[in-house]
Amino acid sequence: MKRQTMIGNSVPRVGSVEKITGRAVYAVDVTLPNMLWGKVLRSPIAYGGIKRIDISKAVTIPGVRAVLTGQDVTGIRIGRQIYDMPILADGEVRFIGEKVAAVAADVEDIAELALDQIKVEYEELPPLLNPLEALSPSAPLLHPEVLQYKGLPGSLPAPSNAFVQLSWKKGNVEEGFQRCDLVLENTFETQVAHQAYIEPHSCVVRANESGGAEIWACSKVPFALREQMARAFGGPCDPRARGSCGPARGGIAAAGASRVGWIRRSAPAYMRPSGRPKNRACIMNCRNCASTPTRNQG
Repeated sequence: MKRQTMIGNSVPRVGSVEKITGRAVYAVDVTLPNMLWGKVLRSPIAYGGIKRIDISKAVTIPGVRAVLTGQDVTGIRIGRQIYDMPILADGEVRFIGEKVAAVAADVEDIAELALDQIKVEYEELPPLLNPLEALSPSAPLLHPEVLQYKGLPGSLPAPSNAFVQLSWKKGNVEEGFQRCDLVLENTFETQVAHQAYIEPHSCVVRANESGGAEIWACSKVPFALREQMARAFGGPCDPRARGSCGPARGGIAAAGASRVGWIRRSAPAYMRPSGRPKNRACIMNCRNCASTPTRNQG
């Protein structure tokens, strides 16, 4: 067998031709027969209670196949490490853009129309926007059921807005300060920043007769996606489950975190009432208010 060396040689990047010619198929490009469109209604407020959700008009629109609220998926939480986020807000919202209701319809326009017909009455409360204020004993408890969450890095003595406290140190810090010629101490603040992605956030889900699903998603970790889906819905992690993450791409933290976000979790949930494949695509203004870096600000 002839040995090959890559050192000093130009090696074509795998998938490069497909990408630059536009032939690469991403999740947003996948279409299936008889596919439905999913859309999500989001919270316009940062923090508050949900007093009432009226979906009566939305469900009567021709072409609407399913409408879900938090009451339909109550108790099901998602997360990358800590399972603290409901698939749909159940009783309260904690950030602008949190998903409140989900619609599945024959076409995208009908799904959008159904969202406009869902009426939500909120009881708006003052949001916690400062982490130091959130740690105050007088601050409202954002997650009263935190002790029941899966994935906590350690046990908590009591419910708290601080789910973990970790510290690292090396050497004698005080001695180090004493040996310095100049010590500067200040507090710095900066604006909220969010990276932009070239690929639209999208997800296509097709259920199979065994109760599993095939998923086409914007993700770089298909096995983690499969495991977290199984945990979120309380089923076994079937090694035969199929997932496609599309062409190889560069990865950044938020893009990876999105694999456990609303796109992948809500799609199977509201696919069940109709049994048909679902497509969920998220445009720029939608994902900017809903993805991980932004929602963690509130």
